[in-house]
Amino acid sequence: MSTEQEVKDSTQRVLDVAEALFMDRGYNAITLRDIADELGIKQASLYYHFPGGKEQLFLTMAERMFERHRQGIVAALAEGQHDLRTQLREVSKWFSSQQPVKFMGMMHADLAALSPEHKEHLAQKAHAAMFHPLRESFVAAQARGEIRPMHPDLLAGCFLWLMDGLSYGEMRSGAPPRPVMAEEIISMILDGLLPRVQEASAEQYTLNHR
Repeated sequence: MSTEQEVKDSTQRVLDVAEALFMDRGYNAITLRDIADELGIKQASLYYHFPGGKEQLFLTMAERMFERHRQGIVAALAEGQHDLRTQLREVSKWFSSQQPVKFMGMMHADLAALSPEHKEHLAQKAHAAMFHPLRESFVAAQARGEIRPMHPDLLAGCFLWLMDGLSYGEMRSGAPPRPVMAEEIISMILDGLLPRVQEASAEQYTLNHR
């Protein structure tokens, strides 16, 4: 194994551990010493890989994570072909296969701790990776007549927040398995909350009072 490959592998190992710790406890709660201790190395060794320290490490970790999610979401949407329900199911499977992102906390707390330049950079990366592909799938579904017209930004955002919330829901004692909760979320988005009889009655009432 070449020295260059050893360095690459070592850097990836640092990023793997940093992602696990940052995603579990948040940017502000984690120090370089925590990461070094988890790796079993000296804190100073981390500066060999990331001379800019903690913020550079977090930035690189987040960029790598968002790119992984972009590829995963795009592949999941393609697997679902032209059926929105199937696409959302595939995306939920992708999220279930990954470590929870805790996206809400990351966007509202972690990014706020970064420099304005890095905050804006990661916000754009997150939007392009996780939000934009879902938005486009809702736009396409509306064009096919699968769902009624509604702002696609709202739909994509709601789906992401609800998927993100599954990691918190799993912590509750007696919570249904993640696939069950994901299916209920998809049904709620696509089918609504009203029972079928009530929904039909509501539609009839609307027609009668136009």
